Amino acid sequence: MADKMSEVYEAYDMEIYQTMRGRGSIILNTDKGIRQLRQLDESESRLNVEYQFKEELYGSGFTHIDRCVKNIDDELVSYDRYGNGFVMRMFFDGREIDVENKEEIKNAVLNLADFHIKSREIFRNTERDVHIRLNSDFKKRNLETKRVKNFMLKRKSKKKFEEIFLDNYEFFYNQAVECERRLDEKMLEKMSEHTGYCHGMYNRHSILINEETGEYDTIGFDRFYVGNQLNDLYHFMRKTVEKNDYDFEIMKEITEIYADKCALSQNDLKYIYTLYLYPEKFYKLGNQYINAPKNWISPKMMEKIAKIIADEAKKQDLLGKFNRFYLEN
Repeated sequence: MADKMSEVYEAYDMEIYQTMRGRGSIILNTDKGIRQLRQLDESESRLNVEYQFKEELYGSGFTHIDRCVKNIDDELVSYDRYGNGFVMRMFFDGREIDVENKEEIKNAVLNLADFHIKSREIFRNTERDVHIRLNSDFKKRNLETKRVKNFMLKRKSKKKFEEIFLDNYEFFYNQAVECERRLDEKMLEKMSEHTGYCHGMYNRHSILINEETGEYDTIGFDRFYVGNQLNDLYHFMRKTVEKNDYDFEIMKEITEIYADKCALSQNDLKYIYTLYLYPEKFYKLGNQYINAPKNWISPKMMEKIAKIIADEAKKQDLLGKFNRFYLEN
């Protein structure tokens, strides 16, 4: 591997002491600090936007981020002998947060709010022509889920997974349609103050804690975009709450910690509720099924649909508490 990557390593002005495998990447210990090297999986124009955004974010004071590193030719992409492009980013010595640790959850939410405040200001001051992704894709998703059902119905010999999916389809599809109805243009228009750069997949894998300094470092901006920043909050909330067995107190704490830094209106809380109500896992599983071979269905898919069904009562109980506490008053 070292020999294969030698041209890439030599493209950077640094001495490499050690290399190790990371999550889909190579982690380098160098005289310039820790670096991450990953194969280019986006367009170079998208990478340039990422570089510019992160430099502005760093300049705003949000400094603990995986900035892109240019090579000795002042370019963001370096190529190996086979023509494969690689991108180097600053990286950090730390571990992922523990989503069962309330103090670490709190700090992760504060970090997210700080990121939103600073990146929203960057967006408002930018003169670039930036695509804004505000509209929900619930309508598109619902059509796709309906197509999955219709495909299954046409199959003469149905496998167990297909039978279970069809048995539960109406319940989850009705939820999805209700979310599409709730998330209308009027609701979205009231949320312009939350328009800004979004991380795109903010969760426990996106935050590293340096246990010596106590600093929280934000990584993994692969899916960053301009849109409704409450999508980030919902994504972190859902992932964290589910890891804590749908504990409403965790959901409440995340909501209120964030609201202390970024005010949340009643309309904002309705939006978060609607996002959480949407049967996202059922939709994703249907999408996974339609794109997979049909002659053999992975046992993992059976496990997933069984868990979705088993967890639904907990999810509904959680949302009922959220509704009573925040929306019925």
